[in-house]
Amino acid sequence: MFDDLVDATTGTRGAGALSSWARVENAACARRVATMAAMLDEAHALSGSADRDQWCLDNLDAVAAHIGAAQNITSGAASHQLLIAVALHDRFPKVAAVFAEGLVTYALVKTVVHHGALVIDPDALRTLDRLLAEAFGDWEPRSVDKTEKAIDFFVHQVDPNAVRRSETKARGRSVEVHIEEDGSGMATILATLFAHDAKAFETRLKNLAATVCPADPRTADQLRADAIGTDRMACLCGNDDCAAAQNPPATGRWST
Repeated sequence: MFDDLVDATTGTRGAGALSSWARVENAACARRVATMAAMLDEAHALSGSADRDQWCLDNLDAVAAHIGAAQNITSGAASHQLLIAVALHDRFPKVAAVFAEGLVTYALVKTVVHHGALVIDPDALRTLDRLLAEAFGDWEPRSVDKTEKAIDFFVHQVDPNAVRRSETKARGRSVEVHIEEDGSGMATILATLFAHDAKAFETRLKNLAATVCPADPRTADQLRADAIGTDRMACLCGNDDCAAAQNPPATGRWST
């Protein structure tokens, strides 16, 4: 398919060449995005992938690091692209196929991922994927606002509550930090995030908390809380022969 799109540019000029190369660009981007999802699948498939207790990075972060280095972009940008790639691959395969044909842009598939994030029911999700893929066959140019509303229209067809939740929560996403004034040195963090971002955050905390040995005195909740401020957990079991205790935090806590 991709080679055929490139061949179709031969002999084109002006607007025809521009249209042909724009489609090639979209299809190339689709290949790049699909490669990211495939990289994560390969990482998950490796022997011992789910039990790497001493890693300071989980599989998603490790793959994002490779993506960032390969494209010379920041780790944050790489992580965001990987999340989009995974959501497109796992949740919207028919839309991904249209993207691979070069018929839609990366900006459009990102909007699909974000606005379809709250559709949870498998049947509803498959229907949404099909409806969007069919609509994108003759998709007309729209402003950002009209594009979002058009996609929300399809979301409303399969799950009306998903649109209402998107309007009331997605636009109100935030992170609030409240420092306790009682001198305890404690703080409370309240956050409303996109579901895929929250899942990635939860996975990172879980994997970091699992790097200490079973004799660590902290509860699961305390370990997850301590994992927020470090790149690698230090075990507090106090045993001289603890392998995890010999693996102190790589960079310490985040500076303020």
